[in-house]
Amino acid sequence: MKPITKVGVVGAGTMGSAIAQHFIMKGLPVILVDQQDAFLEKGVGHIRASLGEALTRGLIDQAAFDQILGRLHCTTAKAELSGVDLVVEAIFENLDVKKGLFAELETLVGADCILASNTSSFLISEIAAELATPERVVGVHYFYHAAKNKLVEIIPGKKTAPEIITALENFYTYYDKTPILVKDAPGFAVNRFFVPWLNEAARLYEEGCGSIAFIDRVACEVFGVGMGPFALMNATGVPIAMHAADGLASELDPFYAPAKVLCRQVEARQNWDVEDAQLLNNGSDQAEVVTRRLVGASLGVAAQMVAEGVIDATATDLGARAGLRWPMGPFELLQKLGAGRVKEMVESVFKPWNLSVPSCLASADKAHMLNLNWVTCEVIGKNGFIIFDLPDRMNPLGEQVMTQLNACVDELNARTDIDKIFIHGKGKAFIAGADIKFFLDAMAADDLPRIQAFTEFGQQVLNKISASDKTTCAYLDGLTLGGGLELALACNYRIGTKKSVLSFPETGIGIYPGLGGTQRAPRLIGVARAKQLIASGQFINAKIAYAFGLIDAIIEPVLDWRELAEVSLEKAQAGRSEESAEEAAFAAFDGDLKHPLLSRAGFEKQAKGLSRKAPLALKTAMDLIDQGMKLELRAGLQLELDGLKTIFSTQDALSGLSSIINGQKPNFIGK
Repeated sequence: MKPITKVGVVGAGTMGSAIAQHFIMKGLPVILVDQQDAFLEKGVGHIRASLGEALTRGLIDQAAFDQILGRLHCTTAKAELSGVDLVVEAIFENLDVKKGLFAELETLVGADCILASNTSSFLISEIAAELATPERVVGVHYFYHAAKNKLVEIIPGKKTAPEIITALENFYTYYDKTPILVKDAPGFAVNRFFVPWLNEAARLYEEGCGSIAFIDRVACEVFGVGMGPFALMNATGVPIAMHAADGLASELDPFYAPAKVLCRQVEARQNWDVEDAQLLNNGSDQAEVVTRRLVGASLGVAAQMVAEGVIDATATDLGARAGLRWPMGPFELLQKLGAGRVKEMVESVFKPWNLSVPSCLASADKAHMLNLNWVTCEVIGKNGFIIFDLPDRMNPLGEQVMTQLNACVDELNARTDIDKIFIHGKGKAFIAGADIKFFLDAMAADDLPRIQAFTEFGQQVLNKISASDKTTCAYLDGLTLGGGLELALACNYRIGTKKSVLSFPETGIGIYPGLGGTQRAPRLIGVARAKQLIASGQFINAKIAYAFGLIDAIIEPVLDWRELAEVSLEKAQAGRSEESAEEAAFAAFDGDLKHPLLSRAGFEKQAKGLSRKAPLALKTAMDLIDQGMKLELRAGLQLELDGLKTIFSTQDALSGLSSIINGQKPNFIGK
């Protein structure tokens, strides 16, 4: 496919202007088209206001503000779209008008231009049905606010060319969106289970199952969200919820039809009274009713979609997290609540509507359809790829992720038809570390053996990578912190980009690297530099990492992860530089903040930074490096494991790990 370097957007309304804003903020020139100059002026006003907020908050300066707007060209002449590579249609929802627009566009743009619709009401196949080139028409469904919300649903029509889907998935990922692939079906994916969540809340209120405030409160507690369904409808527009429900009902089933009270609210042109402090019928029984109905409606529909092949469970959850900002998607919530309990909830909600329980919930042999595949592997030619598909989670290394990584490593190591394994993390991070909440939950339950078992297993997995007979390479295109950097150190090669940021932040949160960091790092880059990085928690870019010998090459970020197969893996640590005298001196540091080294001229900055670290973690990490370097690697790794229960039982570890969750500065007392 031809690279997408210039974009056209048709429709300068709220959604179209926000779509255009995203592209110009990412450095792409955009032609924004609408019927009248007045519409364009209003759209540009939306963009100016949004960018103005970023300017006020100091996220951009005036020069960046001007540069961003300078990439936008507004016109009423659709003929000016002739040179673009992608056109996104964002006009009002009228099928005949959309069909007419696409028929006109395909005569104006180049033969290799992708034609995309942001429709939320019509099937992509319907829009493309009468076109001469339906194979280049696709859906790209954005979510409000389109410039800021990460999610984009990519929807192929019946005749959409597969290469266009791949091109758009890569394109949106490269430009910092989170694409999910969805079948061309009513409501696509996220709206199909989200709208029933809103609508069921209205039905509960209508039936007297609680006040608006009570239902919102229960929803927030059960789903872990910051705003309940009524507050969300107020924020996005109550009429939008009604029209979305009406559209789903017309295409699918009366179950989706808007509640009467929702329709009355729209007719009255009023928002919901979410400030009403009355908590009607707020006993535990009513809370259970609200829970059962909201879970049954939303998770039931989500399972229905998976059973129908509209989307898979992993992408559904990603859509909920990225698009709705739910902390966990429907199927992670299902795991938390238990499949049996959720099945009962779905059955109780669906039965009055004569809907059957989705097969993936009802049948044990189809339950695998609900598996969350966060780490997957693929083989292309003689190359194996391990992909971490958690682009919205910075710290994904938990028990399930490590188990899935282990399965992928075993599968690829057993292959005799490949000679390389590449490891890649989607999103802004390669991997930014271990799951902090997992550690805190285990500590709260006084279950340190669980942390010990997880870390032992993690080391076993990384040892399999290190001992693989394949050439292994980590592609560090983003944040590579803590456990993510330790995973990378287990590979033969590490490839960085301009987006790479590497760090060992553990001593700043009361612990030490426990997946091999104190052992593999000094063996690769020397004791002095390893101590400096682990003690300071310094964040370094690719250029510094290359000079240290942590990465072996710096390349331009690839548009498609499959391109990694073409990267040369012949110059290990090609950029490693000689240590400076100051760096070499750090080899003597033993973790004691009163060490004479920190009083020397030139070490003032290091001393100040180290004073903010957890004293026990700092001393333990430095000792692990010194003692481990006297041993074989395997014995050194065991040293890390031997100290885990001690470090995780400290008050400093609790304070440091908690600081990541609550955003407060840790209070280290050396205990």
